[in-house]
Amino acid sequence: IYFAPSEAGRVLCINAEGNVELLGPEISGGSAYSGHGVLAPTGCIYFAPYEATRVLCINTEGHVELLEPEIPGAASKYVAGGVLAPTGCIYFAPSVASRVMCINREGNVELLEPEIPGGVYKYVAGGVLAPNGCIYFAPSEAGRVLCI
Repeated sequence: IYFAPSEAGRVLCINAEGNVELLGPEISGGSAYSGHGVLAPTGCIYFAPYEATRVLCINTEGHVELLEPEIPGAASKYVAGGVLAPTGCIYFAPSVASRVMCINREGNVELLEPEIPGGVYKYVAGGVLAPNGCIYFAPSEAGRVLCI
């Protein structure tokens, strides 16, 4: 079981025997990650940045990596939990960030067009995968439902 650091400096791992260990590099800053991780078909777990500047990836061996590119902005970049689409891509709706973030099947991070206007907390609730294959995020201050 893996936990992304919020105020802590490193990833927390609880192994099958119940032992606890810290993994990966020291992650500086305040509330680095706040949302839950999303498990990709590859076995990697991805966490969107809150105050951190990069996406956190934990692979099947417990290796921790901070992915490029750097995500601009201050706190609350991505608050809502991400959703795994039928295509194998993972989508995160922006809170303070201006664009939807996609992690494709190869594990590459993309910031999608167009920019999304709105308040400070555009989307804060986790998204939902509908039977039609679309992902929906309910608005907080965005003023409209986000459909991917």
